[in-house]
Amino acid sequence: MFVIWAHLAWAQQPIASHAKGGVPASQVTVVARVNAAPITSDRLDVALGRHLPLESYHRNVTAETVQHLRRQSLDELIVEELRYQEGVRLRLTPSDAEVNAGLSRAVAGYKTRDAFDQARRRSGASMGDVLQEIRRALVITNAYTRAVGSQCQASAEDAKAYFAANPDRFVVPERLHVFVVTIGVDPGAPARQWTEAKARAEDVARQIRSGASFEDVARTHSTDAARAAGGDMGFVHRGSLADEVEQAVRGLKPGEVSPVVQTLYGFHIVRVTEIRPPERSPFPTVAAGIQKDLTRQRCADMDAAWTARLRAAASIELTPDAGGAGVRQAGATGSRR
Repeated sequence: MFVIWAHLAWAQQPIASHAKGGVPASQVTVVARVNAAPITSDRLDVALGRHLPLESYHRNVTAETVQHLRRQSLDELIVEELRYQEGVRLRLTPSDAEVNAGLSRAVAGYKTRDAFDQARRRSGASMGDVLQEIRRALVITNAYTRAVGSQCQASAEDAKAYFAANPDRFVVPERLHVFVVTIGVDPGAPARQWTEAKARAEDVARQIRSGASFEDVARTHSTDAARAAGGDMGFVHRGSLADEVEQAVRGLKPGEVSPVVQTLYGFHIVRVTEIRPPERSPFPTVAAGIQKDLTRQRCADMDAAWTARLRAAASIELTPDAGGAGVRQAGATGSRR
């Protein structure tokens, strides 16, 4: 939220719905009202620009796609306004120190302060406009933190309980230590190159069967990145390899080498040196990941519920100037129009 002027440099216009700038008033229309607070067309244009940041890209998308993104952008602005109004209602006003810190983060998005000021001037925004947007962003952030962020963090005990209740989710599949020699072929290469590559792969396979070191052969003949390590790909989970390779190694025992295998990317000879059976991951190795995943899901669920409550209590109206950007809607306290 704080590097708010990165997209303004592209748009070369301010977010005028909340901070006055250089867009002529005659060109600005109201596209929606949230509890009577207007959302204006220039702000919607900038929000759309975040989804379609390059003019050249605009020419490569259909009108239907642009309309879909316009609806999405307007919905994002409506949610933003709802959160801002909630923050104002709760008097979550940021301090001057917080605003100054936000300004420092915004400036840090540019190489120099002068570059920041140049982008600001190109957008038609004053420093007062910038500070107003930063205050607004901080009110929204504070409202989110109070309603969601401060309550959705999973604890270490939560992670431990989830681990105990879902033991099958933390079983590491059978793993194979594999070495590979690859004779690569471009998928679009002519048939002659494929024939030549297969002949080379068959010759490599004969050398290995005759007693040549698999690692030495890989360093000499392989074309993939593992060649530097003698073809060593480390341990891979059963089922994670290409289907053709999976079939070729399915019955191999440690120390055995597969026949030549063809895939979309060329020909391969695979050696299995070790097979480790499935095993359950110990809790300490997965605890941080579980806690992070639980937090992410809880925050998403609480965020969605909070947004739904704000919508239900609001009056939201789309004007004809929304340009079909969505369906007119109202919350519990509003009426459909």
